[in-house]
Amino acid sequence: PRTLRAGDVEATLARGSPTLRTASAPARFALGDRVRMLRQKATHHTRLPGYVRGKVGTIERIHGAHVFPDTHAHGLGEQPQWLYTVTFDAEQLWGKGSAARHAVSVDAWEPYLEACQDET
Repeated sequence: PRTLRAGDVEATLARGSPTLRTASAPARFALGDRVRMLRQKATHHTRLPGYVRGKVGTIERIHGAHVFPDTHAHGLGEQPQWLYTVTFDAEQLWGKGSAARHAVSVDAWEPYLEACQDET
């Protein structure tokens, strides 16, 4: 059996481990799609930043299916999900008068996203 010795922990963590997995379904969103981030507060571990909840952004990149940290952190298995980079205008996040020409990108798993029918 593999054994992780105390002296090897730092190097092992620094090396990381691949999280890319085989998808069980096709990606729900495509490049350029407008999406709204989920609005509700999380009652569990999540990688969805609070400042993007309920906000509208655009799919900028599709990274493939990866281990879903929301389930993995609770011992519920990897449950691979599609991972996207979603870009938001600064005004969408912080309102009028914010750095209007700036954008913020967030990597978000598919369960955090819903199809967006409107701009607000």
